[in-house]
Amino acid sequence: MSQNTSSKSVLINPLIARDVSEPHRAATPLELFYDLIYVLAIASLAAELHHAISAAHHVIHAIGMYFFILFLVWWPWNSYTWFASGFDTDDAQFRLASFAQMIGVVFIAVGIKAAFLENDFLVMMIGYVIMRVPYILMWLKVAHDDENYRSVAFRYAIGVAGVQIIWTISILYFSSWAIFIGLIVLEMLVPYLAESTKDKGKNTHYHFAHIEERMGLLTIIVLGESILAVVYTFEKAVSNLTADIMSLAVGAVLILFSMWWLYFDDFVEEHLGNQKKAFIWAYGHYFVFAFATAVGVMISVNADVMTDSARVSEFHAVLALSVAIVGYLISVWLCHDFLMEKKGPARYELIVLAVVVLAIAYFTQSILLIGVAFTFLNILRLRSRHKQFSLLKEK
Repeated sequence: MSQNTSSKSVLINPLIARDVSEPHRAATPLELFYDLIYVLAIASLAAELHHAISAAHHVIHAIGMYFFILFLVWWPWNSYTWFASGFDTDDAQFRLASFAQMIGVVFIAVGIKAAFLENDFLVMMIGYVIMRVPYILMWLKVAHDDENYRSVAFRYAIGVAGVQIIWTISILYFSSWAIFIGLIVLEMLVPYLAESTKDKGKNTHYHFAHIEERMGLLTIIVLGESILAVVYTFEKAVSNLTADIMSLAVGAVLILFSMWWLYFDDFVEEHLGNQKKAFIWAYGHYFVFAFATAVGVMISVNADVMTDSARVSEFHAVLALSVAIVGYLISVWLCHDFLMEKKGPARYELIVLAVVVLAIAYFTQSILLIGVAFTFLNILRLRSRHKQFSLLKEK
């Protein structure tokens, strides 16, 4: 059973599966608005990480907090995105559930500073609860309205609710990093266990072209956050004009444009029908978003270093930026080249570039050199793709 929600919205529609073969399925205005709220949380998180690293204040703790809090922001977004791809009814109940989750994101953004500075997760926990409760209720509604997906919907609702209860109790009474890591693992196991059934017809079906577009939109958002770092760097260059900071500014532009170019040079929709690949691709995007944001943070930190407004050393700032770029390269490799099972040298191009980036970090003007190497690789990949296309046309 499926429905097409292109018709005018009503107050409450049955929450049943959409047609996964629906043509021209694109992100809705609600989804675009929903994504914009995440700009607030990601920007707040990036600002706290920037401050901690520039001040050389509990850097290891700050990095751990960054990855942990980003998970709390990304995971509900990821859950909502996949759910919407399968069941978006665009009626009053779906819109209100979306708005409730957006309010939760605001709470998380407000609580980031207290979590970073004081390990106080209370406000963030409230936001996380606000985000997860509507998601649980929507799965229960699917269980009620769509008999074909009743069992998988109940597994989702029960699994998410159970983990949410443990999250709340742990933060209130016995918070620790070990427990948080365990809960993250449990959160990611819920979809895998919910979709584990021998009857593949009972698995949730998704519109993979729509999902790929949604992931790409959030990638643009996090790269947009990093563009702010380029603006910050150019502002520093205007007031402190030196060869080093101009080299940083130009290198930062090349790096960020190359990051965009690399991500959007491949499309993996046709590979997502394989459940194992779909899970690798979906979960791998957490690292794409994390390292893309971290690149922007480290560009800002390097600008601080070159204008003597940071306590961290220049070598460590450059090395940290290189590690963030390497993390991004490996993440995109996992979600694209590895997933697409590319053959020959093309399969390992990004891994080779990652090694090159780390090596370049030890040279002078390294950030500019990294930007040039990154851009050169993208040009080579595009040239290779055009050459392959020409050969196919000749055949």
